[in-house]
Order: sequence, then structure tokens, then C-alpha cells
Amino acid sequence: MLENHDVKTITVEVREDHLETLARTKPMTALAELIWNALDAEATSVRVDFEQNEMGGASRIRISDNGHGLDYDEAFLVFRNLGGSWKRDNRRSAERRRMLHGKFGKGRFRAFSLGNHVSWNTVYADAEGVTSAYGIEGRADRLGEFSIHDRRPADGTNSGMVVEISDVYDSSSLLRGIKAQEEITNIFALYLRQYPDTRIVFDGTPIDPANAESRYYNYTLEEMVMENGERVIAELAVVEWNKPGKRGVILCDEDGFMRFNALPRLHFRGFSYTAYLKSAHVATLDREGLLEAGDLCPDVRQLLDAARNQLREHFALREAEEAQDLLAFWKQTGLYPYEAAPRTDSETSERRIFDIYATHLNRIFADFANARPRHKRLTLKLMQELVHLEPIRIARVLDELLQFPEEAEDEIMGMVGVSGEQNLT
Repeated sequence: MLENHDVKTITVEVREDHLETLARTKPMTALAELIWNALDAEATSVRVDFEQNEMGGASRIRISDNGHGLDYDEAFLVFRNLGGSWKRDNRRSAERRRMLHGKFGKGRFRAFSLGNHVSWNTVYADAEGVTSAYGIEGRADRLGEFSIHDRRPADGTNSGMVVEISDVYDSSSLLRGIKAQEEITNIFALYLRQYPDTRIVFDGTPIDPANAESRYYNYTLEEMVMENGERVIAELAVVEWNKPGKRGVILCDEDGFMRFNALPRLHFRGFSYTAYLKSAHVATLDREGLLEAGDLCPDVRQLLDAARNQLREHFALREAEEAQDLLAFWKQTGLYPYEAAPRTDSETSERRIFDIYATHLNRIFADFANARPRHKRLTLKLMQELVHLEPIRIARVLDELLQFPEEAEDEIMGMVGVSGEQNLT
């Protein structure tokens, strides 16, 4: 709690119902906005810490940074005018020339979706280099009204900002745990890749997408024509992660800042990934409030269809690449049941069917992938015999077990003949 010295009141010049809408933001979105504010202030270190109550829930959330802080005189303008953020006229920060995320000054109001009481304690240096400190506080039950405390000397103190949220709501429990770590990594992965000198520590764990990444790809999508005739270009950045669980398509503006998690459950079997679709048109759709409509909005649907198509192509190639690596390893270690090269077209088709199913089995079933070599060799030998004797029947049985995507089913049925007329024996 801030000390009660001389206090001035700032009243926001905007409709109260608009503020209430901002204060009902999803918890992670609200927290991410506060982190973005720190990064826009050119912080190189941001920490998000949680204080626990006796019941194990969060009693306080603290976001601290080593940025420039907020000038006292500027604070009156910043907190009074929603939409009057200085960032609207600047695309990059003054010193480090970073791309700026915030433009409309909404982040401070979204903090009230995390708790009833929010305070901003800042240290800054003015144009003459004099360092001062002061605090601002507000309450969700009095939205649009902030108390600003008089500044005081802060010689020898580093600049920065500490935002503290107390009277924390129960929904803030969603901000902790593995899922929350994954979500916060998804949001800031591209930014931290672009600015590797920046460090974010979330709930005691550094966000480190570089070590969490397995592979990174960037695709330029074909030009799209929107419903109004506008021609739109977009890029798709695909990050494959080392740990399972992360997947989905995130819509971003052209600078890679997340605007909407559009397809959080778009699965490609065996791959943990996040795809970032980047386009200036995404920012336009966000301003118009159309992103959350998803496929119901023609423009959003076209963007997402382009992302889906590129991802299908990407993961088909990646799956083939990994399959070849796996087959080479099996041959090298003696696990592969075939020895001589195929002599006929039937043997070639049989071998290809076996390779597809065997590598998918390894991808999908951890028990098989982690089995002892002798158990794995026996399973592969049995599969070889079954594919050789009744390829169509076995293919259908394995399809049910492995739940192949349609593309793989079409490929296999094209080899064996859907009607069973082709005899591979």
C-alpha cells in the first residue's frame, strides 16, 4: 500500500461502461498487457511474481521491471486520457529502437480484471537526470479514478516500475502452472527471439523460447484478396517446441505482436508447435472487433485457411523427414525387418505401406517408441508378416488404431487399391 502523503486525483475522460469492458479482460491477456507496458518502456528485465495466501491461492501479483519508469508530469495525461498513449505516434522506442506493442493505453485498465486494487510505483529520471519516485493507485470499484502521490527524491535508485495487484480474483489462478507457462511463452516467443537481450521471469521460471524451441520456420503466404477487394500479404512463422502440449495458430500484426489465439487446438499428430500468422490486416480486423468471429468472418476465415494449408504442407514434409531418419536408424541398428532391396512393384508397395504404418506407430505410441530393442524388433517383424499376407485388411485395422488423417489414408489406399483388386502377395 502506498504511503498517504499529498495525493491528487486523476479522473479518466471516457465512458464508464467502456472502462468496465476493459476490466473484464481474460486474466492472461491482462497480465500480458502489463508485461508489454514494461517492454515498451525499454525494460531488459521483467519479473512476474505471485504471493500465496494460506489457501494456496494468489493474494498479490507483482510485475516489476527496470525500464524508464513514467515521468510524473506525463502521468496526468497518460492516466486521464484513454486512447491518448504516446505510442500511437511512434512505432519504435526512443533508445533501443524496439517495436512498440501498446498504442491505446488500455493495459492499465485491464489490470483491474486481475484484482480490485492496483498500484503503480515508479522511479524515473527527468531531462536533467534528477531521479524521483512516486505512486499511483486505483480500485476496480471506482473505475476511472486514480490517486497520484507527490513525487519524492530517489537518488541512487534505478529507474523502473512495480505494478502490484491485490484483492486478487479467483480467476487469477489460471495464471499459474504449466499451461500458463506455455501460454506466456507463446505470447512472447517472437519478441524474445527478436530481442535476445531481454529477460522475462514468470512465476520464478525464465521464459526461454530459444531453449524450448526445436525448430523454427518462416513462410511467405500467397497474396490473398479480401472481401472488399483489398490485397493482403501475410507470413507464417512456425515454432516447433521440445516439450509436448503446445499447438495452435495465433493471429499477429505485422510486427509479430499477438492479437488473437485463433486455433488453439489445431493438432498435427506427434508435433508440438505454435504458428504465428503475421499481417497488417490482422491489426485492422482487431480494431474492427472481427478477430473473435473466427471462421464466421470471411477475411479471418481466408487467413486461417491459408495458415491451415501451409501447416498441412509443412507437417507432411516434417513427418516424411522424421520417418526417413527413423527408418535409417532402424536399418543401422538391425531393427528393420527387411534386408534385401524390393525386387518387384508389389514388394515396393508393401515396403512403403509397412514404412508408413511402422513410423506412425513409433510416433503415436510412446510404449512402442520406448520399448526395449528386442520387443520393438518383434513388433516390427509381426507387422511385416501381417502387411505381407493381407495388406488391405491390416491397413484398415491399423487405420482405426492410428486414426490417420485423410491425406495419409488416400496415399495408402492408392497403393493397395480400395476394392482389393491389387494383389501385393
